[in-house]
Amino acid sequence: MNKKIITLAVIGTIGLGTMVAPFSASASVDEDINKASSKVTEISGKQADAKKELASVTDSITENEASAKELVAEMQSTQNELKTLKADIDTLNEKIAGREDKLKEQARTIQVNGDTQNYLDFVLSAESLSDVVGRVDVVSQMVSANQTLVKDQKADKESVASKQKETEKKANEQTMLAAKLEASKASLEQQKLSKEAVVASLASEQASAESEKATFLTQKSDAEKAAKAIQTASEAKPVAATSNVSNNETTTPVSNGSAPVAKPTAPAAGGRWGTVSAAAYGVAGTPYLYGGTTTAGFDCSGFTMYAFAAAGVSLPRVASAQYAATSRVSQAEAQPGDLVFFNQSGSIDHVGIYIGNGQFIGSQSSSGVAVASISPYYWAKYLVGFGRVN
Repeated sequence: MNKKIITLAVIGTIGLGTMVAPFSASASVDEDINKASSKVTEISGKQADAKKELASVTDSITENEASAKELVAEMQSTQNELKTLKADIDTLNEKIAGREDKLKEQARTIQVNGDTQNYLDFVLSAESLSDVVGRVDVVSQMVSANQTLVKDQKADKESVASKQKETEKKANEQTMLAAKLEASKASLEQQKLSKEAVVASLASEQASAESEKATFLTQKSDAEKAAKAIQTASEAKPVAATSNVSNNETTTPVSNGSAPVAKPTAPAAGGRWGTVSAAAYGVAGTPYLYGGTTTAGFDCSGFTMYAFAAAGVSLPRVASAQYAATSRVSQAEAQPGDLVFFNQSGSIDHVGIYIGNGQFIGSQSSSGVAVASISPYYWAKYLVGFGRVN
């Protein structure tokens, strides 16, 4: 009798212990779920703050885009003024050339260099008084006409010089506008990347927290099902001596990482430069176009991207990023195929391809794709340095 009571007591204790264990595990999972929920709530708060930051970034991007449109409009206005000035200069030069021919024709008999002796000889050689009067009148008319021509000639030559200076000033202004556009574009790209980074970070953090919570909820559900199963089994067979142990299956994640892809071997310096130069000179004369990266029109960094892409080399989109991506070389070390950088507006805002002898080929706002000299002209003042594409 005592033996039977002891046996029932032992079996009952085993059953009770088996039921308590799942409920203890369930309580622990509840704590993990609460922690995960708190984390999700915390991230939600961060998201609210991040949305404000993103709104600020978006506003900045909108402002930059508006500024870029204004600069493009200013550049178009400058280009129109340049065309008008060049047309005016051509017209004045034609007038000057025409007057030069007329003055040379009139100078056959009487020079217009102020030599009054020619006039006196002409008058004194008259055969009568009436002839003298007539000759004096002719001399007077010729001197007056020639003085007018000389005066107009002088005025037009001064006007040409003035307009040429104005044209040069306008061309420099246009180049500066292009520099500002390039700097604005770089800032815009940076802000977009910043926005994307914030969005990606929040999405990753939220996904991680929600995944943790989902895992804990699954664990809780599994624990509750196990506890219920044990309770059901215990009620059906209260004195059963058998023990069912569930097997935990563990899956080993399979890596999705792909094998490293070998980068194509860069062409030798000479061979690459031959390809780059052929591409660069092949689009000479292509007009400048802000944001342009095709043969329809290039901006400065779009042109260098295009030329190097022909040799299988990928360059960043903006001039400042291309500067950061290249290795510094001195002007004495610079070779054809190196990049040359300029700072006209306070940051790297123009880039071209060095071709040697102090010259580079690039897409300039005033000329489109063309060869330009670094010194002693405009670009020497703004030279930053040279970069070698690795």
